[in-house]
Amino acid sequence: MNASRIKGLYAIADKDWNPYESLPELIGKFLVGGCKIIQLRMKTQTVRREIWNGEAYDVAKDVMKLKRRFDFTFIINDYVDVAAELRADGVHVGKNDMPIAEIRRHVKDRLLIGYSSHSLEEALEAQKEGADYVALGAVYPTRTKGPGHPVVGIDMLRTAASMLQVPVVAIGGINRNNIKEVFESKASAAAMITSLTSASDVVSETRWFVENIK
Repeated sequence: MNASRIKGLYAIADKDWNPYESLPELIGKFLVGGCKIIQLRMKTQTVRREIWNGEAYDVAKDVMKLKRRFDFTFIINDYVDVAAELRADGVHVGKNDMPIAEIRRHVKDRLLIGYSSHSLEEALEAQKEGADYVALGAVYPTRTKGPGHPVVGIDMLRTAASMLQVPVVAIGGINRNNIKEVFESKASAAAMITSLTSASDVVSETRWFVENIK
């Protein structure tokens, strides 16, 4: 899987911010709106280095069926074995999950590996360890994270995009008002949760971002 596909709008379907009956339904709306990168995020309090989750497997299996109708890159947050078993396109992890090098030994080159970083140093280290792309944030204050979560700012995003050789995905507080600034920083992609899911019409809002990012 080529990391060059990590560009443009990166929609995250998070079970805690899902206004619909099912996550596949929400993801279907992202896809109808034209989004080409989807992450399934089903965090638990005990996930840490857990690499399998039965509920996540069932949901992800339904999402994989959408590939019959849509061309998109499907990333699964945390659950490495779920992603490998279903032949998803990638897995996304953070500092409390399985280390990048261990994942690579486990899946070889079958999956893209994304990593969530909160500083320039962490982003550079993730690249060094073999991440195919690095998410950096929160770029702006965001309500998906509690008080005290680091806000890295647009200047750090710009610096990371200029220094890293892998795609940099901006995340955190991105909306219609700042999307232009995000891509002027040379970020490869912009990840969003609430800016899409809180919209009265998810399909139209997704389409607005897809078209304006172009």
